[in-house]
Amino acid sequence: MNELNRLILMIQEQYNIINDKWINNDDYFPLNMKTTRVEDVYKNDTFLLYIFNYRKFINDNIATVLYAIQQEKFSNIVNTRVKAQNSIQYKIQNYELNHENGKIALKKCLNDIFGIRMIFDDEINHDEIKAYIEKNFPTLKCIKSIRGDYIAVHIYFGNDDNKKFQWELQLWDKKHEKTNLDSHSKYKQEYTKWEQENF
Repeated sequence: MNELNRLILMIQEQYNIINDKWINNDDYFPLNMKTTRVEDVYKNDTFLLYIFNYRKFINDNIATVLYAIQQEKFSNIVNTRVKAQNSIQYKIQNYELNHENGKIALKKCLNDIFGIRMIFDDEINHDEIKAYIEKNFPTLKCIKSIRGDYIAVHIYFGNDDNKKFQWELQLWDKKHEKTNLDSHSKYKQEYTKWEQENF
């Protein structure tokens, strides 16, 4: 658990640094993502623009996170991604159509604009990792994520502040890497098809 512990501490530090910069950015305003619903995004263009501005801000500042990861010299694979703009749009519309008609907190939908993934060489016990996170990092939200062939643990940073975008940490192992990647590819095909049909 040593590498996982180091990774979490590093993400917490970077999350705080970047969010402090975001709060002082001209595009920031204190949008409450618990009381704002998914359906509100299409009623107020300001909300969608705000989401895209945050995405751009992360892209502009991601180098500091990548440098911090490089400095840690993890033995397990660690990679990052910023969610594509069309993927964000697709996810919002998907929640609008398939999750209580969009009457769900924006916080539950947009919790992964920025994501980090650690892939363990050895097989991991997902229940043990979840228990470890809940015991040692009680401010983080941790779920065991199982959807079809996709098996991982997801950890969310910023869950304790409704005016902050969350970051997502995915924990995989080599055993499930291929099926997890296949699951991600299927999702990407879905939002790419949606984009072609709607734009």
